[in-house]
Amino acid sequence: MKKRIIEKISIIFAGMAGVFSALETLFTNGNILKSIDRITYVFFGLVSAALILYYIISGRLYKKADTWLIFSFFLYVFITTWAFYGFSKSLFAIRFYYVWLTLFFGYFAVRQMQRPYDLIRAFSFTNVSVVCVYGVSIAARATVTLRDAVPEADRLLGCFREGRLCGMTNANTMAFHCMTAMMFSIFGIIKGSRIEKIFYGVASAVLWFLLGLNNSRTANYALAFAVAALVFAALRKYFAKKGSKKPAGFAVSAAAGIAAALCVVLILMVPTPLYRTCVTAAAKASGDQQTLDNVALIYERGITDVETLDDRQLIWKRSVELIFKNPRRMLFGISMRSSERLYGAYEGRHDIVMPFAHTMLLEVFRRFGLIGLIAWIVMLCIWSRSALRKFFDTGQDIGVIYLMSAAAGVLLTGVTEMGPFAFTTAMAAPYVFFLSCGMAMRDDKNEKDLT
Repeated sequence: MKKRIIEKISIIFAGMAGVFSALETLFTNGNILKSIDRITYVFFGLVSAALILYYIISGRLYKKADTWLIFSFFLYVFITTWAFYGFSKSLFAIRFYYVWLTLFFGYFAVRQMQRPYDLIRAFSFTNVSVVCVYGVSIAARATVTLRDAVPEADRLLGCFREGRLCGMTNANTMAFHCMTAMMFSIFGIIKGSRIEKIFYGVASAVLWFLLGLNNSRTANYALAFAVAALVFAALRKYFAKKGSKKPAGFAVSAAAGIAAALCVVLILMVPTPLYRTCVTAAAKASGDQQTLDNVALIYERGITDVETLDDRQLIWKRSVELIFKNPRRMLFGISMRSSERLYGAYEGRHDIVMPFAHTMLLEVFRRFGLIGLIAWIVMLCIWSRSALRKFFDTGQDIGVIYLMSAAAGVLLTGVTEMGPFAFTTAMAAPYVFFLSCGMAMRDDKNEKDLT
């Protein structure tokens, strides 16, 4: 009885976390919700901590190596921050702790719950619903600004900036929120009821349009990779069910996966010209010359455009230089509390200062030093080993296989962004990753209880 009550509470709490994740940029940057920003983080973090303790104790997860590694990582972050900045109340107000406690709540909960899909469904429904509504409002507001001679550049509530739909503080943040919601929508289509499939089908259409207008290649490629992996695994599962063990089955599955990835990338290039055509037609019909001038500046970026990658390489080079500036920085990093930015990355070009290293492993190295980087890599290796085993198991539930695919897609975003490692504001994607990792670490004896 007690276990069922706790699991119900966990499901409700996951739904609340889905809403908070979708609206997180309003809490951190909005004028209305910013006043309760810190309180909200603390609330989610403390409730998560209590639920984590319950699942660790009830499931005897304290006997697992990953549990102790996670605890040690938290302790290491706390001690290094204390050592660098001293003991004060601000030491306990760092957003990182509360964000990661919420992430690990999902990780530990799905490992022990009898029906873990219920928790994932709760988070998916609330997150996808809010992201869709918020995203549509951003697109609508951005469209209205096209009528102005100098369109307002509101990067929180909606605008077009450098040819891309921008909202939720910047274009990349919005891209990751939409990508995450799309990944959850695909899960809903795979494992949901008929009504849920219809809901997530409509949501996927909305998110496709928003992602296409946003034009984030990192998010688009990550989604394409997740879909490709799903198609590959699903076909392998199909051929195995038919009793075929021929290499041709593997080759067909791989070819279908590659084709699926290419289709996703190409399909996500459709919304921008479609939007431009529709708005242009409406502007011509109403004689709105200003809108015609502004909508012409909205463009789709090519697949082979490497300008962003060239910029990233300058940032990575400067990150390495700062990491190895002295032995202390190399071993222990600059700590979570540091507000240090990457100055001098574009020396000789412009004075833009980047807030982070724009790649996951370098940012972990910069923040936590070599010790923290090693701990993070070991955790990734533990999760990856279990995830790969379940991904290639043709007898595994298709929902689990898809979650492993989605986790890999999120991890791929770490090449040019933070990926699953969110140290301040979680851009939603880490929730997919940690829920999937929790499913990967779930004991095989519990697999029959998934649905």
